[in-house]
Amino acid sequence: MAALDQRRGRLDRERILDAAQAIAEAEGVAKLTMRRIGRELGADPTAVYRHFRDKSELLIELADRLFGIGPEIDPGLGWRETLKIELRYGLSRYRSHPDLAMRLAVQPDDTPSLERIADRTLGLLRAAGLTIPQATAFFQIIENHVVGTGVYYSLVESSLDRRLTDPEAMRRAYALLPADELPHAVEAAPHLFPDFDESYDRATDLILDAIERQAEANRSPSDPSSPDDGDGAAP
Repeated sequence: MAALDQRRGRLDRERILDAAQAIAEAEGVAKLTMRRIGRELGADPTAVYRHFRDKSELLIELADRLFGIGPEIDPGLGWRETLKIELRYGLSRYRSHPDLAMRLAVQPDDTPSLERIADRTLGLLRAAGLTIPQATAFFQIIENHVVGTGVYYSLVESSLDRRLTDPEAMRRAYALLPADELPHAVEAAPHLFPDFDESYDRATDLILDAIERQAEANRSPSDPSSPDDGDGAAP
């Protein structure tokens, strides 16, 4: 029995997660079952249940593990460049594993990787020159930006309605609306439904610009006519 354990490796949570990650990346989350994991490990599926209560617990921990893999960033970059890379990478997590990402999106932010991401982001906001209340306010804005866009992207990708991924068709539909009733929508039709990535990056830049403006206001002398205690977060 000892020889068998040595040959296969002792079964523990990390080995199970390694196998689950390999299956998810090669075959998709839909193929991820306790039986399939057991077969991958050469173990009885009941052995997996000794380490995880159920499949849901395993998937949440696997999602947290994948979210914990961050981008490689040059430590010499400033807070803005670093944060922009982090936000772009955050969206990529939803694209790489939408099923797992959706599980974390409806999970309280108390998993180890999400806590580390929060701490890292708050540190960058503080480095930008924000007060703690300002940093926490902008952190929530950033989280809504990444999670909201990521969830929307996942829903669009899984939708059977192809119009959601055909911006040209949607522009044509808006251009054909009755101009006397909806003049602004018709006028804007050629510019509506822009490229998904460009829209995300544009929104990211708007958030980063707002952070810079708030940090600059913190460094500037207060206007005596409108005192500021430094706790606000200007949009």
